[in-house]
Amino acid sequence: MSAYFAFKAEPGLATDLEYVLARLDEHSPEPQAELYVKMSMEFTDSVLKTILLDLVKAMGSKSGILEQLAGVLRGTMHMLLRQLLSKRSNSELEKAAVYVHARRRYRNGDVYIAIPIPDTLRTHFETVFTEIDAGRGESNREELRVAMSQFVDQAVVSYFDEFVAALQPGFILGKAAGMARATIAKGAHAAMNKMIPQLTQAELQGMADYFDQFLLSDPEITVKP
Repeated sequence: MSAYFAFKAEPGLATDLEYVLARLDEHSPEPQAELYVKMSMEFTDSVLKTILLDLVKAMGSKSGILEQLAGVLRGTMHMLLRQLLSKRSNSELEKAAVYVHARRRYRNGDVYIAIPIPDTLRTHFETVFTEIDAGRGESNREELRVAMSQFVDQAVVSYFDEFVAALQPGFILGKAAGMARATIAKGAHAAMNKMIPQLTQAELQGMADYFDQFLLSDPEITVKP
């Protein structure tokens, strides 16, 4: 059984994703770069909203750490996406679209964005969440921090590294991508390391309840609708 972190795509993203992929799969002669940039930005914004911004709301936290991080990452990624995608030919985008196909899943007819996570990481999360549910969250902050650190590493690989690799960016754009990656990874780790040790039991419970809903396995989500 494969484990995933998967969330439902918002209607605008789901529509644009399905449309752009269909046009590329059909080898449409019309340039798709502009639409691909738009879809990729929506994709990025949805990831940040799910993992960072909506998490803050679920925790009931007044901390601005994750909001600040989301702003930095959004600006970094939007700039990089324009650099990487705006001048791409359809044939180049068709190769890159393999990445998006790999992230797309379905659940109850809805489009989901999914990244694989190791079974050991899902088990780690479930163990920590059980402790939090039992009221022992504050004594398990470090275990949660470790799990989230591992998740950050997996997310950077699945959302960033594999996306960039599919584009075959070349030396100059590859350097720009490397700098962006460093900003993302360093910022995400720093935010989790600073935030989690300060969370109260109530905030930890909100985080566990929110995050747990996205940990899915086959056949809960499928490749085809």
